Amino acid sequence: MSDLDHTAALMLASPLLRGKVALASANPTGRYDAYPEEAEALKNAVDKRLRAFSAGRAAARLALKELGAPAIAIPMGEDRAPIWPPMLVGSITHTDTACLAAVGWEGEIRLLGLDLEPDQPLDDDLLPTICTEAERQWLAEQENPGQSAKLIFSIKECVYKAQYRLSQTLFDFDTLEIAVDLENQSFVAHFRQDVAPFASGDAISGRYAIGHGLIVTTVMELV
Repeated sequence: MSDLDHTAALMLASPLLRGKVALASANPTGRYDAYPEEAEALKNAVDKRLRAFSAGRAAARLALKELGAPAIAIPMGEDRAPIWPPMLVGSITHTDTACLAAVGWEGEIRLLGLDLEPDQPLDDDLLPTICTEAERQWLAEQENPGQSAKLIFSIKECVYKAQYRLSQTLFDFDTLEIAVDLENQSFVAHFRQDVAPFASGDAISGRYAIGHGLIVTTVMELV
């Protein structure tokens, strides 16, 4: 991993979110100033958390500028989710060495999700928590099951972020079941139970990319 990971992350994610979405990156190993409304949520944060949060907000403001929106504060809600300005939809993600943010107009984008993870195997002891039985069966057939499990984890994080603005509901990993299309680097996530406004069986599709030691997963559904 290097201090150029944020650039690599942007290169990976950009082809996945072309069109209605503005995308930007920032380096969480650097220093950025959080706006006062944002800093309120970080009064007791350790330096690493403060850097990641501030870099994520800096990336978001770069994306807002690219979209033609004002670069204003993006506070953190009580649920720890970003509070986006009215009429905007967004998603922020980070690792220790890279931050990405994507934004779009609410009238054009229904769902927007973004997740970034190090391309490292998922710990075996997390598999029962993260993956359903069907997913574990699929993993057993993969050449690198640990990496594939990390991909499923990232997809579920991405889909959760995308759907949360509509459902405002917390749920466990097994609420979603993922089908991965390795050839097309895409996926479909099915709800295994009702999470209003989503019903059991509803699907959310997305795309992913792996490279430079990173996994990027994305959801973009137009209105």
